[in-house]
Amino acid sequence: MSQLSDNLTNRRDELKMRVEDVLVALNKMGHDVAYSTVAGWFNGSRGVRKMEHLKALCIILQTDLNSLAGDEIEIAEGKVESAVVRELRDVSPAQREAVLALIRSMKGDAK
Repeated sequence: MSQLSDNLTNRRDELKMRVEDVLVALNKMGHDVAYSTVAGWFNGSRGVRKMEHLKALCIILQTDLNSLAGDEIEIAEGKVESAVVRELRDVSPAQREAVLALIRSMKGDAK
């Protein structure tokens, strides 16, 4: 599980909420999300991909983004960086690793 999903689950548990409760609250806020998607956010099998969903989770779970994300959040600044992040969503994990290795080699920072 990721730190985000761990923190989402911990906060939901603190509030004594079930996944179903979060789903109902999301629907009431106008977010049409499947149960399997919401469950995936909590069990770590699926990431929260839309900022609007993450903001809604913060409201529902009565917390803030920093508390949920911990040190995991990095913001892509600029058009090129944002475009790279968007494009990486559509490639396999192995391809992402290859892109990362290429970037590191270009910087002379191969790890």
